[in-house]
Amino acid sequence: MSRLWSLALLLTLAGCVRSDFNLATQRQEYTLTSTDKEVEIGRKLARRVERELTLVPDEAMQHRVQAIGHRLAEVCDRRELVYSFAVVKDDDVNAFSLPGGYVFLNEGLIKKTSGDDELAGVIAHEIAHIAARHAVSRYESSLGMQIVQLATLASGGGQAAGGVSVAAQAAQLAYARDAELEADRLGVKYTKAAGFDPSAMLTFLETLHEEDRGKSHYLPRGVVRPYYAATHPFVPERLRAVKEAIYGVADYIDYLNTPN
Repeated sequence: MSRLWSLALLLTLAGCVRSDFNLATQRQEYTLTSTDKEVEIGRKLARRVERELTLVPDEAMQHRVQAIGHRLAEVCDRRELVYSFAVVKDDDVNAFSLPGGYVFLNEGLIKKTSGDDELAGVIAHEIAHIAARHAVSRYESSLGMQIVQLATLASGGGQAAGGVSVAAQAAQLAYARDAELEADRLGVKYTKAAGFDPSAMLTFLETLHEEDRGKSHYLPRGVVRPYYAATHPFVPERLRAVKEAIYGVADYIDYLNTPN
């Protein structure tokens, strides 16, 4: 009975669909999550991040990131949001964004950038995820798969539900790679519009490529992780996407270095 109640609830939620044109993706999209709800979710997650991670006490670093971030936010495709930018103490070369306009950068990443243009490219990429509503889309797509799975279970098709789960995981991984590349292309657009040099995205990606080469890509017993199981594109694929966005075409070698 609990499964049927859950199914009924999810189907009810699925009925509350609104259609909006996404300026960032240039697509008509259907969503269950309003902007107000997205901001509420992001605010709660941001508070949790700030409780669990330590903000860098360097006020000059925080101000620099905020100034660059707000300059980019003014030209992005979702200007109705109030964006927030912060640096956390972490040596990993990484950054992440939350729904509703929250962007966090690791101190280790900032130390790897060579100047404001490279830093702007990273921040623009994270703003692009928010503008394109990538996190919201992933959440809602997983909700849709839950509806399918619960409907299958309610009809007694347990094995079929397992098959749906495997297909869902593959689709989610592919979506993550597509979202990263879309964020890179939008990042070029936003850095250009804000007066930064978009080619700095290429130099920083080259830095990431060097970092990536120094890491192990092997599973236990020497099994290589296949590309289709990666949640992010290979750096050469990102380099190709950025070059195409900046110049309209990539180098021949870039096409050789990226998977089909």
